[in-house]
Amino acid sequence: MVAVGSFCFSMAIPFTRWTDGLGTSTIAFFRALFGFLFLCALVIRFREPVRFGAYRSSMPRLVVLGVFVSMTVSLYTYAIQNTTAANAALLVNSSPIYVAVLAPLVLHEARARYTWASLALAVTGMIFVSNPAELQLSWDSLGGIAAGALSGLTYALVMLIGRGLRGAVTGLTQTLWSNGLTALVLLPWALRDVPAQTVADNVHLLIPLGVFSLGLSYLLYFLGLQRIPAQVVSVVALLEPVSGVLFGLFLFDEIPNLLGVAGGGLILVSIYLISRS
Repeated sequence: MVAVGSFCFSMAIPFTRWTDGLGTSTIAFFRALFGFLFLCALVIRFREPVRFGAYRSSMPRLVVLGVFVSMTVSLYTYAIQNTTAANAALLVNSSPIYVAVLAPLVLHEARARYTWASLALAVTGMIFVSNPAELQLSWDSLGGIAAGALSGLTYALVMLIGRGLRGAVTGLTQTLWSNGLTALVLLPWALRDVPAQTVADNVHLLIPLGVFSLGLSYLLYFLGLQRIPAQVVSVVALLEPVSGVLFGLFLFDEIPNLLGVAGGGLILVSIYLISRS
């Protein structure tokens, strides 16, 4: 489920690139909104989210979870706007490092046997995929770099909180709250100076963007967190940059170099190791 969720998350790349005339805040808002509406449709069949009494005591943590999801989306968006895509992708995918360190302390999970080996391979693979020879560091991009680094931390906290809610709140409920609060937080910035016709012209892209890359992807993440340790989820989720490279290859003729191919291979090996343990 986590692997499929990672693939769905990476679908944000083609759908976002295909939009025309929309700003980042507007795209992020409608991504969360349509993800939320998709999850509301699931509530017709699965009633757990509307049984508020069953998880009333966990509502404060759900609000915190939604806030951190909102922060992750906002910080990552800011990083993309203010530094290179390679910098942003490398920094947001630093989350497994935080999870590996914090999960045994916060959640009292036993450290997986191959955690450090898989993390070393994963980090090396991310660096290769991001192509360090093309990373650009300048004073103008420091704000974006800081935002990207913080997005990695907030993304890790999302995983830790989701894992901590295991048994108390279902994965569907967690995802519904997260998407709804993200849309609510982004609403004040989403519709400023955006013609309604421009939104209408892009709605055929915004709907699958929200359904697949946020609603379904986070649902599968949180369902996975119900079943396997956060450390494993955080590393398996690194399949996302690999599938992103494949989207770039087949849809946009962005052919990866040998370093990128090697990096993808290292990430896959790290996923195999952490899954075994």
